Amino acid sequence: MFRNFSLTDEEVLQIINQYEPLINKYSEINGEINEDLKQEIIICWYVKLTQNRER
Repeated sequence: MFRNFSLTDEEVLQIINQYEPLINKYSEINGEINEDLKQEIIICWYVKLTQNRER
């Protein structure tokens, strides 16, 4: 799915916004969204999707 891995910030934000319901689902603990876990998931995605970006 994400084979390019050199996406711009705007593209990464668009992907994160598109998958926000899924991120919320997997960041739930005891029926409530854990904001720290949600943030950790988003950071991991951002790092992975921008790892080959030219600096």
